[in-house]
Amino acid sequence: MKVSLFVHHLSSNPIVRAAPIAKAIQLLGHEVEVLGLTYYTNEVYQPYKDAFEYRTIKSHHDIRWVVINGRKLAKMATGDVAYSFKPLWDTLFPALLYTNFGFKKRLLLDAEDNELWDAGIGNGIKELFKHKYYPINPVYNRLLHPFSHFAKYKTVVCSQLQKRYGGDIVLHGPDAERFNPDLYADKEELRKKFSLPPNVPLLLFAGRPVFYNGLPSVIEALQNSEVQNWQLVLAGDRENPEFKWAKEVLGNRCHLLGFVPNVAMPELLKMVDVVPIIQTPIPSTEMQIPAKMLEAMSMGKGIIATDVSDMKRILGDDSRGWIIEFGSQSKFIEVLKFIESNVGELEKRG
Repeated sequence: MKVSLFVHHLSSNPIVRAAPIAKAIQLLGHEVEVLGLTYYTNEVYQPYKDAFEYRTIKSHHDIRWVVINGRKLAKMATGDVAYSFKPLWDTLFPALLYTNFGFKKRLLLDAEDNELWDAGIGNGIKELFKHKYYPINPVYNRLLHPFSHFAKYKTVVCSQLQKRYGGDIVLHGPDAERFNPDLYADKEELRKKFSLPPNVPLLLFAGRPVFYNGLPSVIEALQNSEVQNWQLVLAGDRENPEFKWAKEVLGNRCHLLGFVPNVAMPELLKMVDVVPIIQTPIPSTEMQIPAKMLEAMSMGKGIIATDVSDMKRILGDDSRGWIIEFGSQSKFIEVLKFIESNVGELEKRG
């Protein structure tokens, strides 16, 4: 078969969830095509720009244009099955049109976020008037939400979303044949390749900082004199304000690598020690599982995470990492100090 994957905002990182599922479909012997709108640019999200056959339309970030271009996107699909990633107007809407609401072709839906999180009656009306043409306005999402039932089969990322949509939990884990620490060079050799210092403990943040993923708290903690040996590696847009701030306050202890393609992520993970996943506990993050955590786990890295969504269930009772309370910088610092003095424990939990 050929599967048409409709992916939200292809110029940004939602492809991270869809990519490993698309590769799994390919491994089962099927073809895939990835369709979606790009906003502000014609380019697909850089780390994945060469990963698949893409069919894209550049669109204004405006619900009116999204509806118009969503109809065009539906006409571009050629698959036997449609798989909508997120129940949104630029994914589920064209998938519904293409499949004739699931009656002409099979329709699948994947949910990895709480798209309705701030759409209470009061907040929803305020949002509608404040951002009346914003295409992911939760009021518009609520209008589309009932149509998710036309998808006969659903996959979700966590137990909270399973309660809402049903279906099966599918973690967007990486390709274990690539994300295998035994396949890559010695840690210190890789550090030379990336011009990183030897014999110092390294933390890694890779991707795009957003308000809920806790990078500022990591930067602030690293300014504490008790963890001065730790250094921070940042992979992503060098011009991002938070990356620039990290470099400003940490100086030579902060290393800006720029964009790193996903194919190089195993090497990047191999040469660092710890990946912090400091999610802010808000309704949105309670229905997310960060892909970067699962990639880091596959490479045997130490994880310091907050108790949000299913992360404690995945990490176990401190057996596969460390769970800390959100906002507790003292606990984060305490764990970093413990790791520095107990390398064997880091390897055991990684």
